[in-house]
Amino acid sequence: MKRSLAGAIVLIAAFLSVQAQQPPQQPQMKLEDVQKALSLVDKPVPVPDKYKVGFEAIAAKDTMAILTYLSSDWMQGRETAKPGYDQAADYAASLFKMWGVKPAGDMPAMGFGGRTRPGAAPAAPPERTYFQNITFKQTSEVESTLKTEVAVGPSVKSRLYTAGVDYAGGFGGTAGTITAPVAFVGYGISEPSIGFDELKGLNLKGKIVLILTEAPGKENPQSPFQAKKELKDKYFPQAPAGGPRMGPPGGQQRFSKIAEIQKLGPAAILQVENTGKDVDIYRSLSVVRKPSDDRPIIDRAAGGRLTIAGDTGSGMGGRGGGGVSVTREIANAILEGTGQTIDDLKKKIETTMKPASLDLPGAKVTLATTAKTTLVRSPNVLGMIEGSDPKLKDECFVIGAHFDHLGAFGDYIYNGADDNGSGSVGVLAIAKAMAANPVKPKRTVIFALWTGEEKGLYGSRYYTQYPVIPIEKTVGYLNYDMISRASDPVTLTRSLRQYNVPGAEEMIKKVRADRYASVNLTVDTDFAALTREMNKYVGLDLVLRENPLGVGSGGSDHASFAAVKVPFVYYMAAMTTDYHQTSDSIEKINAELFTKICQMGYLTSFAYADK
Repeated sequence: MKRSLAGAIVLIAAFLSVQAQQPPQQPQMKLEDVQKALSLVDKPVPVPDKYKVGFEAIAAKDTMAILTYLSSDWMQGRETAKPGYDQAADYAASLFKMWGVKPAGDMPAMGFGGRTRPGAAPAAPPERTYFQNITFKQTSEVESTLKTEVAVGPSVKSRLYTAGVDYAGGFGGTAGTITAPVAFVGYGISEPSIGFDELKGLNLKGKIVLILTEAPGKENPQSPFQAKKELKDKYFPQAPAGGPRMGPPGGQQRFSKIAEIQKLGPAAILQVENTGKDVDIYRSLSVVRKPSDDRPIIDRAAGGRLTIAGDTGSGMGGRGGGGVSVTREIANAILEGTGQTIDDLKKKIETTMKPASLDLPGAKVTLATTAKTTLVRSPNVLGMIEGSDPKLKDECFVIGAHFDHLGAFGDYIYNGADDNGSGSVGVLAIAKAMAANPVKPKRTVIFALWTGEEKGLYGSRYYTQYPVIPIEKTVGYLNYDMISRASDPVTLTRSLRQYNVPGAEEMIKKVRADRYASVNLTVDTDFAALTREMNKYVGLDLVLRENPLGVGSGGSDHASFAAVKVPFVYYMAAMTTDYHQTSDSIEKINAELFTKICQMGYLTSFAYADK
C-alpha cells in the first residue's frame, strides 16, 4: 500500500471515529486516592543483602554501552524480519550466554532427519536455542476496488470505485474477492436500555452490511441517545483535550458497533459518516504532507503488512476487521433500487426513532483486493534462570520488552534508542543482575525480547499462545517500554494535573521530572505494595495506575498478558516529541533515570517471583 493511501486511511479513520468510543469520565480524585497513587522517595536506603549483588550489577556505564550499540546505525532500526533486527537478536543472545542465562527458545532443527550414524556414540540431547521463531506472511503491493451492481427497472447499473480515491479502508491486505447481497441496518445499533434494536431478527451472515456511524440524534438534545450520559459518551464520544489517547481511562474496553455487528457473520461492513459530507472525505483522502523544518519527510517504500502465518482464530491475524468508510455517493448508488437516499433513511429513523433496516434486493457489492505475499521469519529472544525452589520452579515470572522498531528508509534510520532500545536493555540488565546474584528467586524467570510489537504486539501475543512454561503457571509479567527519557516540565505538569486535589499540592510539587515514571499494574496483586517497598532502595517518583485483572490500557506488550489473565506491572518514563521519529537517539537518554528504572524492575520482579 502506498504511503499516501496509508496516511489517508489513518486520517479518515480518525475523522469517522466510530471505533474510538470512550467510556464515561472517571470520578473526581480524593486526597487519599492521590496518596495511594504516588510513591515519592527522596533519599533511598541501602538495598538488603539478598538483592545487593544483582542490584549493584546494574550500572549506568553498562546499560548505556549496550543501548549505544543496539540503537546504532548498524542495527538499521531493528525492523521486524529485517537483517538489522536479526543482528540485534544475535547480540542479545550472546549476552545471555555470556552471563549464564539459559536458552528458552525453540529446539534446534535436526539435520539429516536427526539419525545417528551407525556405530557412533549416542548424541547428547539437544538444548534449546535462544530464539522462538515466528513465521509471518508479508503482504505488499495491495490494491482494492469496490464494485456496485444495482437492478434499476429492466437494467443493471454497475459502478467501480477505487480505494484511496473513492473510499477509505481495506480488507486486511488479503488478496481475494467478495461478492454478496447488501442489507441496510440503519445505525447498526442494538440498545435494549431504550428499546431500540436495528439488528433484531436479521440474518446478516454472508451479507455486506451498510450502516451509518454514531447514533440517531447527534444534534438533537431530545434524542434518547442524549438522555443519559453513559449513552451519550458511548455513541457520541468527544475527542480528549491534547489529542488522541492511547487507551480509555482505567484500562476499560472501548465500545465498538463494528465488533458487535461482526459477531453476526457479515462478509463486510460499509459505514457512512452520520453528519459529514463527501467533500470532507475527499479532502482527507487528498491530504499531502507539507515539508517541515523540524522533521524530515521520508519516502517510506511499501514494506508490506505482516500477519502471523498459519494462525487463525487466536486473534493474532492482524489489526484488520474494521468497517470500510464509504462516501454518500457510494451509499446512494447501492440504495438506488429503493428510490431512497442514505439521508432519506437517516431522516426516517431520526424522525420516528424506529429501525428502518431492510434487505436490498437486486443490489450486490463486490470487494476485490490484489496483493503480493511472501513468507518471512523473525524471532522472540528468550532466556531463563531456573527457580531455586524445587516445587515452585515449575511456575514462572516473565520480564519482557519489545525489541523491534521502525527500521530504515532511504538515508534515514529510526534508531529507537528510547522506543524501545531502553526497555530491551532493561530486560538484559535484569537478566545479568539475576544471573550474578548468589540468591535466585524461588520461581523460574523468563527474559523476553519481543518481535513485531510495532506491527501489532505479535511477538508477545505469539508467546502467550506458545509459552515456555504454561500460561496458567505464569504468575506475573513485567513490561518495559520507553524507560529512558525524563519528562519536560510542561509534560510533567500535564501528566500530574489529575492529582491536583485539595491537600495534595505540596506532594505534587515534590515530583521531580528526572525521577518520574508511570507504573501501570494489575489491581489486587502484590505489585503495588512491592513497588512502594522496593522504591525505598531506588529513589524514584512514581505514579501508580491500577487496572482490573484481564485489562491492560495502552498499546504495549503487557496487553497480551492481560488478555490471558496474567497480572502485570508496566514501567514507562516519558512520551516525547521524538516518539517514532528519526530523532529518537542515544544522546537524549537520561542515563541515571534509565538505570534506576532498571534497578526498580530487578527488585520488583525478584520479589514477586520469590514470594
